[in-house]
Amino acid sequence: MAMALGAAFSMKSWADVINGSAEFDAYLSRSKSKDGAGMVTSDSRGTDFMHKYNLSLDSSLFPLLKLSAGSTFLQDINTMHDMGTSSRSKSTTLSPYLDLMLNNSLYQAALGYSRNQNWQSGTQELVPSTVNDEYHASFGWRPVGLPDLSVRLSHANTFDVDRVTQDMTTNMATLGSQYTYKALKLGYQFTGTETMDNLHGTDNTSLLNNGSVGYSDQFFNRRVSVYAHYNLNHLTSTTKAGNGGFVDTEAINYDTWLYSHNFDQSQSTGDTELKSDDLKSVGINLLPPDPLAVWGVGLGFSNPTEINKLKVFVSVSGSNLTSSYLLQQMKSYFTWQIWLKDKDTDNWRMSNVTVTATPEFNQSQQWFTLDLNAPVKTKYIKVVVNWPIMNVDPKWNGVQIKVTDLQAFLSQPAAQVQGTSSRFSQTFNTDVRTKITDSLYHNLNLSLSNTTGGELAYVLDNNLTYDHRLNSMFTVGASAGREDLLSGGLHSSAYLYSASLKATPLPGLNNALVYSGRIDQAVNGTSESNSIFLTNTAQPYKGVAFNLSGGYSLSTDARGQKSENLSFVSGASIAPRQDLNFTMSYNRSLTSASGGTPGLGASAAITGASQSGQMGATYRPFPNLYLFASLGIQQAESKKTQYIQNYGGTWSPFPDGALQFNIAYNESANSTNNEKNSSLTPSISWKVAPKAMLSLSYSLLRTDSLVASTEASYLSTVLRLSF
Repeated sequence: MAMALGAAFSMKSWADVINGSAEFDAYLSRSKSKDGAGMVTSDSRGTDFMHKYNLSLDSSLFPLLKLSAGSTFLQDINTMHDMGTSSRSKSTTLSPYLDLMLNNSLYQAALGYSRNQNWQSGTQELVPSTVNDEYHASFGWRPVGLPDLSVRLSHANTFDVDRVTQDMTTNMATLGSQYTYKALKLGYQFTGTETMDNLHGTDNTSLLNNGSVGYSDQFFNRRVSVYAHYNLNHLTSTTKAGNGGFVDTEAINYDTWLYSHNFDQSQSTGDTELKSDDLKSVGINLLPPDPLAVWGVGLGFSNPTEINKLKVFVSVSGSNLTSSYLLQQMKSYFTWQIWLKDKDTDNWRMSNVTVTATPEFNQSQQWFTLDLNAPVKTKYIKVVVNWPIMNVDPKWNGVQIKVTDLQAFLSQPAAQVQGTSSRFSQTFNTDVRTKITDSLYHNLNLSLSNTTGGELAYVLDNNLTYDHRLNSMFTVGASAGREDLLSGGLHSSAYLYSASLKATPLPGLNNALVYSGRIDQAVNGTSESNSIFLTNTAQPYKGVAFNLSGGYSLSTDARGQKSENLSFVSGASIAPRQDLNFTMSYNRSLTSASGGTPGLGASAAITGASQSGQMGATYRPFPNLYLFASLGIQQAESKKTQYIQNYGGTWSPFPDGALQFNIAYNESANSTNNEKNSSLTPSISWKVAPKAMLSLSYSLLRTDSLVASTEASYLSTVLRLSF
């Protein structure tokens, strides 16, 4: 069949290139769950058949003029039976497009049209059939040594086929220019958006002007480095209210991205702060390799801001399926939460608002719209998402959905915001680094922000750092500085200091003693923290490494509560052969808390101790076989000791050639509730023709514990043809 289809597809045309593909996917699933008493709570059987066809045409009509056109048709048919109940659904997507592009080294111009139409039917509650039409035109000019210019115009219609629940028209125009002259960089961008709700007769027009000036240079024989950046936004919004409808106003006065992986839901420590478009380079994947990983991404505003809607923009890759299809399918797998930072404790807390997530897309972007059931007013907000392991389906192997942008909005009834409003927002950042001597540096950083209706906010950091190598063995370091912060009309300050001694007495032996402290002074009181840590690492032989570290910290918060912590960490890694590796680790921690203002803090002493250890081994006797095993133990006061086991391996007897086979096995055990997890996944791929691939995989997953047990199996068959 594959060879017959390949011959039928091998056609010639006046076009330069015609490409096409066909894909047929069939999935069978079976899952059975029982509670702790052995009673069956779920017994489901499902089938999923998907067929997809793609045709594209690329033609060079003239040396500088290119035509690109094509269409994708995808249909997914799903049935599910579970303990007497049955459901059936069918989803069909058609996505044609046409683009005409003119391009040379000086200018670029393009015209295009795209359409995404989705039909759904079945026994489950489904969204109405929807259509997204978009017409777009763009022009770019890049002269050497002069300001560049880019213009884009678009007209989009989004509606259900009966125009009953949705009928929106969006017109957008953007104009941007950048110019760089030596150390100076100038930028300007205009964005005009008109959104018409045709069902309710509501019209909103927003005009956003953004200007920026950047400067970066070095002086005095590169002893002084200066960076400065100023950004100004002016937003004008005009609303004509009809019979209902809502208007979204973007919160544009954010100045910090917040990112954390394996989110600590107790207090979310260890956030990474990002600027501008750095979020794209981090690449937060909604489908991490570890199904239990929890990620968070958020915004920090210059002043407390009211929000009730967020948009999480994503980029989809690693699959032949369309982005719109994947986002719709994955919608029910995510659990979304909104977290806010407590201004008193500086820790994160989960908000009690509920989130409704809706996947959306147009010709160039995909995103999840998160609607909050109530507005929140905060200076820091974070979106946290869970990807439960019980929903892992082999269908999504290799798929990546990475976050590329995050925007916050306040959605209000059009009648409340009708008329014209105007808002200014401006930020200024500067960083000056001065090399006083070869070992002594001074750093000055200032961040200012201001928004119409808000108060001036700033952060000023001023510190000295010293780093000097005494001889071939010893290096000393020290730092001292002050941080001043103004936010919400309240001023706070902090003094930071540290000292370090590093020693390398022998090659492969490193020791470091570090002392650090911080004193915070705020309206609600003064807090202080100090710590000292000793770290030792040794590598006496190739393939042998040891580490031994310990430290003590003492802190007192603004309520007068004192906390102490004593920690000890050790580990070893031994690789007697290139294909064999052993690891061992042991951690112990002692904590105590006491004191505090009566009624505000703890008055009785609280102590606690915990320890954990782990040993593991990996073995790869030849490239196609990999085996691993590990055993861990965790102990804490007032908690049951946990024993954790993991072992498994992968085997690929035919890794190359037309026929490829792979088998993977993994098993883990946890003494908590006597939980055991195992998975067995054999798979085979056969290149039946030069452009035809047949894949078959089977997965058996099993989870047993005192409270519940689940056994699930998946059989997947995929045939891909291309020409």
